[in-house]
Amino acid sequence: MPKPATAKKGTAKTRTETEKGRTRKAIKVRESEKRSTEKTRPQRALVEGELSSPADRSHVLNDLVAESRSSDEQVSLGAIDRLGRMDDVRATVCLISCLKDPRFIVRMHAAAQLGERRDSSAVESLIEVLHDDSVFVRQTVAGALEHIGGDRALRAVKKAETEGLLLNELPEGRRLGPPAEE
Repeated sequence: MPKPATAKKGTAKTRTETEKGRTRKAIKVRESEKRSTEKTRPQRALVEGELSSPADRSHVLNDLVAESRSSDEQVSLGAIDRLGRMDDVRATVCLISCLKDPRFIVRMHAAAQLGERRDSSAVESLIEVLHDDSVFVRQTVAGALEHIGGDRALRAVKKAETEGLLLNELPEGRRLGPPAEE
């Protein structure tokens, strides 16, 4: 009879120690998640317009500029996405510089973000990219120019069409601007 009681005590003790170990592990995971959230909070806040200090804004912008030049394509694309949502003229300048990136997907994403921003200061740089090696970049640039609008932008797209730089028919996909009314 004493053996079952001992077995229960041993089992209870083992279970308690295991639960304590799991609890410690869970606390460490939560602390780690909290630290990673704290690191990204300034960038999120800048995009959402919560940072008021010019020093904070410059610091985050500099971080995003560095990330946009990362050798990791996904890091670059993420930074370009956040720059596209920033309400800061310097973000437009950085996005324009991304149009010269050697990776076509980065150039394409930067052009799309510039089109979404509708910043007319990007028109000249986008027009230069209408002669890009990648048809995907050219198509995205044409869409961005059309989205920004203006005589100069629309004339450049027309000229690129007549020069045969653009596809006659675009495949279905994401279009810039408001959804078409049916």
